[in-house]
Amino acid sequence: MLGGMAYVGNLTCRDCGLTFTSNWGSYARADEYRCERDHVLYADPHSGALTTPEGRLEESPTLVEIRGLCPWCSTELATGRLPCCPVCGGRDHDVLLSGTVD
Repeated sequence: MLGGMAYVGNLTCRDCGLTFTSNWGSYARADEYRCERDHVLYADPHSGALTTPEGRLEESPTLVEIRGLCPWCSTELATGRLPCCPVCGGRDHDVLLSGTVD
């Protein structure tokens, strides 16, 4: 991945109707991985090492070493997963983007 795209916007939950503001997505030096319980990890797109959105590598395992499972709750990590609704936990949202984050 040459560059990521992180988004900021309003999400309206189709399950309960709540509109909330959130950010999600990948950055140029960090791909976002989100688990089923909404924990967020970032990984270097080349090495798979866990990192920060700014690309500063931390002393931490790679995605392979944690077997693609969240280190906090052991649920599967995935890219492209929208944030959970803070009220009902749903992920089916209407999206109104406010912009992107560099």
